[in-house]
Amino acid sequence: MRFHVYYEDIDGQLQPQWLLVPAFASEEAPSYSLTAPFERFYPEDFYDHHMILSVSQGALMKNPSASSHFSIHLPTVQRDLTVNGHQAQAIYGADFFLIRMEDLEEVLQMDVRGCFKF
Repeated sequence: MRFHVYYEDIDGQLQPQWLLVPAFASEEAPSYSLTAPFERFYPEDFYDHHMILSVSQGALMKNPSASSHFSIHLPTVQRDLTVNGHQAQAIYGADFFLIRMEDLEEVLQMDVRGCFKF
């Protein structure tokens, strides 16, 4: 599994802003490790044929036994989809989940961006 990280140039330095992780809808709360390999993701890499779902901070869960692991609570993602006028089943067609670094840092209470510095 490989993560993709979107960076913005802020004051001449690349700062990680978004984390793109593979979407696994076979479990209620798929788990991810911040130690997974990653590569830079560019705006032109957003293809029309990729289904990408945004994950709210409320759907992110901290793993109490491993500080560098987090999960995505899929029922919350589905609820967010329906609240925003989309079909909950869209989750099963997703290729990736898109997570704001700021949200992940808030949930994990750690410097997540430091894991993705060049």
